[in-house]
Amino acid sequence: LTENEQLNYQRRNISDIIWAYRRWTAKSNTFQNSHDCIYWYSKSEEFNWNQLFEDYADGAAHFTEEDENGKYRWQYLNGNKYKLYMKDGIRMKDWWDDLPYINSMAYERVDYATQKPEALLERIIKASSNKGMIIADFFGGSGVTAAVAHKLGRKFIHADVGINSIQIARDRLIAAKAEFEISEVRDGVSLYRNPAQTMDKLRSLIVGLRNESSLNPVWAGAIHHSKHGMMPVYLPNLADHTTKVLDIPLMNRILNEYMPDLPEDVKQVIVYYVDIEDEKQLIRFIDEYNPTIIKIELRDLKAVLDEVVVNDAAEYELQQTSEGYDIEIRRFISDRLIQKIDEYNQKKSLSKPIELSENGLELIELVNLDCTSADGFWHSDTEIRIDKHGFMVENGQKTKAFWDGKIRSSKKPLRMKIRNIAGDESIFLFFKIQTKGEKI
Repeated sequence: LTENEQLNYQRRNISDIIWAYRRWTAKSNTFQNSHDCIYWYSKSEEFNWNQLFEDYADGAAHFTEEDENGKYRWQYLNGNKYKLYMKDGIRMKDWWDDLPYINSMAYERVDYATQKPEALLERIIKASSNKGMIIADFFGGSGVTAAVAHKLGRKFIHADVGINSIQIARDRLIAAKAEFEISEVRDGVSLYRNPAQTMDKLRSLIVGLRNESSLNPVWAGAIHHSKHGMMPVYLPNLADHTTKVLDIPLMNRILNEYMPDLPEDVKQVIVYYVDIEDEKQLIRFIDEYNPTIIKIELRDLKAVLDEVVVNDAAEYELQQTSEGYDIEIRRFISDRLIQKIDEYNQKKSLSKPIELSENGLELIELVNLDCTSADGFWHSDTEIRIDKHGFMVENGQKTKAFWDGKIRSSKKPLRMKIRNIAGDESIFLFFKIQTKGEKI
């Protein structure tokens, strides 16, 4: 780093905090991992800071004096004498060993792999923000940050690419009686939720792409062009979040690790991306640091990602009743899941293979009704989710009832979303509503 870069780093890297904890660990050939590092950065030299205090380690024995404000002892600083009250505690250090790790029986546990304790986020949010400020967590996980921010009187932004994360955070915030809206990006990037499904079909959607045994596996294949010859194609691995954004470090890897090994007759390669950091800057970087004479063509993958969605099929009946509307799902068909289950049964040679019921409803994880709009932004007006034990979660409220294949709404539904247990979503539009008893 240059002197200016070092100074910048020192200004912005305010503190490195160690969160130490105890938990059960498995046998290993190295030291047990029992701490996390928390890095506190600021965008500028000015940042919000609220002093936090912890209890005195030496206890009450040293606080021998007392007045109307409580027990205290005399403290000397820079020649001045002042009262140090026991109730105020000492300024908090950057070593936190008083916050336990979430164990398997903890009340706040929601079975999310990376869930952090609420007490940890409460300490971070209290120290770095004031009431009314916005707390954003762009890898939101189970929604702990959003829930704690709400409890502390802050506004919040929760973002995550996983459907499971959004659902768990939504249920947590409903239980906390927080006001919020759910916005869903429908630009192809949402297919990161189902990377296996996307990657399975992606290659078939790129016209002319075919396998080439002469290429390193980092290349998805090649397109043969009458003028340019064989053009190797780079595709980001949708299961690897580090390849989502095409930035200078990733392009540097393509230029210096992948391209020098290409056959000598290659004149051009195609690099697909989902997001790009700064296209003009990236092009300048390519022009300056390309160690080969091979031309690079950048293409936006979202143009083909929009065609990837493979919808499931459902047979259902919608009836109008005196209390509103009933939708009964009578059969659900997911060709992709059925294929995966068949492959699993054949591979494992199970004495009792996995069998599906005739109606296939056990493949459904969530049913959601939009009663506000028939297209565009999705409004979640009524929802039923089936948890891993088979119990229903209705509009965020847990129940001990098993799902009967029905969802009810007081308002007229305009469209329905069904999510299968692999996370694939299909949308169904309602055109005609049957009045109860009417034959159609």
